[in-house]
Amino acid sequence: MARIVFRPDNIIHEVEDGTSLIDICEEVDSTFSFGCTEGTCGVCELTVIKGAENVSKTNEAEKDFLDPEDLEKGKRLGCQLKILKGEVVIDWKENQAK
Repeated sequence: MARIVFRPDNIIHEVEDGTSLIDICEEVDSTFSFGCTEGTCGVCELTVIKGAENVSKTNEAEKDFLDPEDLEKGKRLGCQLKILKGEVVIDWKENQAK
């Protein structure tokens, strides 16, 4: 079992290894939101604070949308993200601007 921490919402949720973030968000009461769910709008931009090694690799949609510098800082698109194993801590851009 993997574990995801929604940092702004103070939610910790255990999931099956390989679960997509979209599916997880349907199970929990998180303030994290999605737009197009295809990796083209950026509404679901987030930062993996901890556990980057425990999530799916960056895909082409993310590479096309996000700047290389942002990818290096742990930015990802939530609609493309899968939690593969271990613990993953995420935060999203609305909270990082504060």
